Amino acid sequence: MPDTRPTAVLLNPRDLVVTAAQKLGFSVIVVGDPEAPLPGNAPEPVLRSPWITDVDQLVEQLRALDLPAPVSCFGFGELGCATSAVVNERLGWPGNPPEALAAFKDKARLRAEVGDRAGAPVAHVTCATEEELRPAVERIGFPCVVKPVDGTGSSGVRYLADREETERYLAALSFDTPHIVEEFLVGAEYSVEAVSSLEGHRILAITEKTTTGAPHFVETGHTLPVRLDPASEAAITDLVTGMLDAIGYRYGPSHTEVMLTEAGPRLIESHGRPGGDRISDLLVLALGEDVFAQMMTAVFGLPTPAAATRKQVAGIRYVTYDRTVPMPGISTELVASLPGVAETAITVAAGEQPPEVRRSADRHGFVVATGNTRDELETNLARAVRTLTAKA
Repeated sequence: MPDTRPTAVLLNPRDLVVTAAQKLGFSVIVVGDPEAPLPGNAPEPVLRSPWITDVDQLVEQLRALDLPAPVSCFGFGELGCATSAVVNERLGWPGNPPEALAAFKDKARLRAEVGDRAGAPVAHVTCATEEELRPAVERIGFPCVVKPVDGTGSSGVRYLADREETERYLAALSFDTPHIVEEFLVGAEYSVEAVSSLEGHRILAITEKTTTGAPHFVETGHTLPVRLDPASEAAITDLVTGMLDAIGYRYGPSHTEVMLTEAGPRLIESHGRPGGDRISDLLVLALGEDVFAQMMTAVFGLPTPAAATRKQVAGIRYVTYDRTVPMPGISTELVASLPGVAETAITVAAGEQPPEVRRSADRHGFVVATGNTRDELETNLARAVRTLTAKA
């Protein structure tokens, strides 16, 4: 009898993505680009493909497998989401339309397509050339924020306070992609984790974030879920669902950044993927919400797995080390054994000079923890951070 189980084609998946598909009873095909480490639970055989740079080759490799329906391709990172949408469209498999993922990737396009359907539009100017930046800054006024239209992880984000700072910024800028200049929003910044299906969009959690502040706004911590006043939560929900409807996003997780201003929430940017910085892990730890499983069941039209009954709070905090001395060798074993700690890591190799934190990839290490209350979480995180950064 033929195997009619759904087949999930997974692009450079983490271990927990493979586990989610296997728990659902799916057949799994892992596609790894030639440079990617494979997850430890990847079933054999693994399909090696330079899919990041050559989606045409990947499509032909998958077409040659002649996989029985139902089958869909899934990617959960910035590149993987966009590539999987193209693959599914070309092979006639279910999934998100490529146009929706293209809108997420291009910040200017997202603002143009959403318009006023997600709250008051943010004033912005798109610059295709470096020469357009200075007049765009003058048009938006100070202070303002400038960033690449396709940037991620705070890469290239810059706060400009005045003309003098603008001139310094332009003198040092290496312009290799269009940029967007936006009004600077004042308020409390949050991200909104949601999951979409043909039944609509469901808000999973509002996430509180901290950053380094100006000029680069690199994220230094996340906590979820947080509760706001009912009016603010309703307005944020309307903003996020309006934005997702406007671009035609159908399936799976999204991560939307909003600024809650005195006049209500404003859209900063959004992504058709789970939030980075282990936010998908925080959702599982705090609420039992597995966005990977939920996307896969939504695409195949299957019932959503029942969420675990969890009512905790989870968070991640990033740590920095002295940049004037080489990184010492640090063991994370003691930190990992502390109450509430779920994961900890140092991301700078021993002997290397810790970099200045100008983007997410520059951060030096992190701790993930849980607590039954916000106070307990903060106690657990503070203890872990102190232990991780204590001088040897």
